[in-house]
Amino acid sequence: MLTLTGPRPIPVLGNLPEFVRGGAPHRVLERWADEYGPTYRIRLGSRPVVVTAEQAHVDYILRHRPHDFRRSRSTSSIIDEIVRRGVFTAEGEEWRRLRKLATQSLRMTYLQEYFTTITTVTERLLRGWNAFSVSGERIDVLDQMTRYTLDVTAGLAMGHDLNSLESSGDGLHRRLPTLLSAIAQRAMTPIPYWRYVKLPRDRRLDATLREVETVVRRNFDSARARMSGGDQPSNFLEALVTPLEDEPGSTDEEVLGHVLTMLLAGEDTTSSAAAWALHFLAEHPDDHERVRAEADEVLGDCRLPGDAAMMGRLTYAEAVVKEALRLRPVVPMLGFQPTRRLTLDSGDGHELSLAEGTEVILLLSYGARRDIDRFPQPAEFRPERWLQGGLPEETLPFVPFGSGPRFCPGRNLAMIETAMVTSVLARSFDFTPDRSAGPVTEGLSFAVVPKNLYLKVESRTARK
Repeated sequence: MLTLTGPRPIPVLGNLPEFVRGGAPHRVLERWADEYGPTYRIRLGSRPVVVTAEQAHVDYILRHRPHDFRRSRSTSSIIDEIVRRGVFTAEGEEWRRLRKLATQSLRMTYLQEYFTTITTVTERLLRGWNAFSVSGERIDVLDQMTRYTLDVTAGLAMGHDLNSLESSGDGLHRRLPTLLSAIAQRAMTPIPYWRYVKLPRDRRLDATLREVETVVRRNFDSARARMSGGDQPSNFLEALVTPLEDEPGSTDEEVLGHVLTMLLAGEDTTSSAAAWALHFLAEHPDDHERVRAEADEVLGDCRLPGDAAMMGRLTYAEAVVKEALRLRPVVPMLGFQPTRRLTLDSGDGHELSLAEGTEVILLLSYGARRDIDRFPQPAEFRPERWLQGGLPEETLPFVPFGSGPRFCPGRNLAMIETAMVTSVLARSFDFTPDRSAGPVTEGLSFAVVPKNLYLKVESRTARK
């Protein structure tokens, strides 16, 4: 049986101070894995936690949900408070029913309908970047990608044109991204004070939730009226309104939870993935040129891909996104609890015993950046790893989308978004990194996001 060591905790607070203040929390956990081995123990306040980067354990836990493992109760309760209960936090039979509904609403037959929304927003993004090219103003890449994915996700989720790319001031486009950071902040807070007293930031959060709910409910009424006529769903909300065969219809609260989950899950992770991909292309001109050449060949005289099949031919752009996610995974860790006493075999003769309810943090990206057998020169940006005949995707839990039965049902949409924006922007513009604010670093809210990521762009047409 494996005896776990780990960093020495201090009284009362345990390892919480270093975990919170030692930089991005996932990097702290990875440093401890380097020192104490791939599986070790820590204490966050009074809570004992097992941390593992052991690939066998990661694979087992992800593939044996929801029967043997559930999401951390503390995190789930916080998400339920903010987003409502939905497929993200549901467990057992409730999860199976909600998962079936979410998967049906995101099925491939709807992708062409959804594709129209993505291309409309991408056209809007191109107009904005052309304006930046003319003015010479530096571009806050994460802000632009956040606005882009908000517009796409609001359109896909409920047919609502948020138009954050062309908006200014303190609108919903500014406040929606604060929801995920609020979840992350509360998950790191030892005492749930907000359940007893509301600080100004908590009151702002409540106001944002009320505003979002008003928009969703208004679009819900419109979707229900349209679907009663037998029309084909054109967005996620309309698909949710269409009842599944032999399944009860969704309640209003379940629909609200589904839409809010899609709004949040589709914004933070996708925007971060796209921003990191553009960062790496700016740092690697040869890869940028290869993405551009591929887009020229596939798109020809078209400004944008015309359908999902054309997107499927942009293989190098997709490889760039996957390699960016390997080096800068937007969801590098996840927390779970076993539903019963379990013993996990790591394959090297050591067994890990877990009591029911033990908190376990999985380091999803540790091996992807250290395993020289699967990833030769793991610190290097090499998109060709992911091309046909290269690295099989299943060798790595694909961190933005999870793995096993509970992988993200929006995966296809997310990859279309990120590959499209990477390909189209790389084709249309030359990138010059702007380091006037300092080097690009990582920050962690709900996802790992780039900080100080700025570019200046020049239109390829203007250069000619």
